[in-house]
Amino acid sequence: MRFSRKAALGCGFLFWLWLTSGQAGESKPTWETEWNQSVEAAKKDRQVTIYHTRGPFDEVFAEFYKRHPGIKVMSVTGRGGELSSRIMGERRAGKFLTDLYLGASGTPLDVFYPAKIMEPVQPVLILPEVRDQSNWFRRQHPYADPESKYIFVFEGLVRSDMAYNTTLVDPKEFSSYWDLLKPKWKGKIAAMDPKLPGFPSGLLQFAYYHPDLGSKFLRQLFGEMDITLSREGRQLVDWLAVGKFAIALAPSASEVQAAMRHGLPLGRFEPRGFKEGIYMRATQGSLSIMSQLPHPDATKVFVNWLLSREGQTHYQKHFLRIDPVFSLREDVPPDPTVEPYKPKPGDKFMSVYRSEFRELQGAFKVIDEALKR
Repeated sequence: MRFSRKAALGCGFLFWLWLTSGQAGESKPTWETEWNQSVEAAKKDRQVTIYHTRGPFDEVFAEFYKRHPGIKVMSVTGRGGELSSRIMGERRAGKFLTDLYLGASGTPLDVFYPAKIMEPVQPVLILPEVRDQSNWFRRQHPYADPESKYIFVFEGLVRSDMAYNTTLVDPKEFSSYWDLLKPKWKGKIAAMDPKLPGFPSGLLQFAYYHPDLGSKFLRQLFGEMDITLSREGRQLVDWLAVGKFAIALAPSASEVQAAMRHGLPLGRFEPRGFKEGIYMRATQGSLSIMSQLPHPDATKVFVNWLLSREGQTHYQKHFLRIDPVFSLREDVPPDPTVEPYKPKPGDKFMSVYRSEFRELQGAFKVIDEALKR
C-alpha cells in the first residue's frame, strides 16, 4: 500500500513536471519568432537605403532609429523623375543599391511596375497589426498597382484643388462642379496648365473618369469659359489675391495656405461641397520594395515599423505640417483639422491613386481641342 502511494505520488510529480515543462517550452507564435529573427538579422545589415521624395521624411526616420538604434536609414532625396532615372541607371550598371522607394504612387506605376523591378509587399509583412486588413481603410490593404501587390498606399489626401477670392465668390453658390460653367464665371477662372508637372493630377483624373463629368465637362470648361492658363503656381495665387480672377483651378496648395495665413482674401473649396463626391490621392505616402534589395532584413523591419500604428502615427504627425494628410490605418485618429475630409461609408469616392485612373492622354486631347476653339 505504501509502495502504491509512493508510485502514485511519483507519477503525479512526473506528470506535473511534464506539463509545466511543456508549457514553459511552448514555442512562441510563428510571427514573433520570425520578427525577432528579422530584427537580429537587420542589425547585421546595419542599414536600409531609401530613395524618397521631398518632405519631412528625416523626422520619420529619426523616430524609427529611436525604436531600432541598430539600423541606420541611408536616404537619397529628389523628385520622382530624378530618383527613378537614378535607380534605373544604377540597375543598368549592375548596381542594386536601393531597398525602398517612398513617394507618390505615380513614379512606381509609370517606371518601376512596367520594368518589373519591385517585390511583392505582402510576404514582408510580419506584425499581426500590420497584416490585419481590418486595421486599414475600408478593411483592406490599399494598393495602387493593377495586381494590388507592389505599391502599398498608406496615406491619403482629400481636397478639391480649387481656390477662390472671398470678396468675389460665395462658396455656397457651388454644389456641383457644373456650377463652374455658369455664365457669371466666364473669363473669371484661371488655371495651371494641365500638362505641367505642377498640376495636381487628382483633379483632372476625377473630372475625366467621373461618370457625371467626363469629357463633356472638360470640353465645356476649357472651351467655353475663357479660362486663362498659367505656368506658375505663385502667379495663380497672386492673380486670385488681387481679384484679377475669381476662381483658380489647381493653384499651389502651400501658396494658398500661406496667403490665407497672411490674411489675404483667399479660400479653398471644401471637397464635400460638391455632389459628385470626393477623391483621394497619395501625395508622398506609397511604399515600393525594390527587387534584389541589398539589405533585406533591415528593409523588412523598417516596412513593418512604418506600417505599424506607431510608425503611421509619426508619419501623419510630421507630414501634417505640409499637407492635410491622414494615415489609411483606421486605428490612427486623423487630426481634427483633416477629419472632415476623410472618406466615410456612403461617400461617393474615387481612389485616384489607382492604376485605372492613371492614363490621362485622353483628357489632354479633349482639353487641347477645346482650347483651340
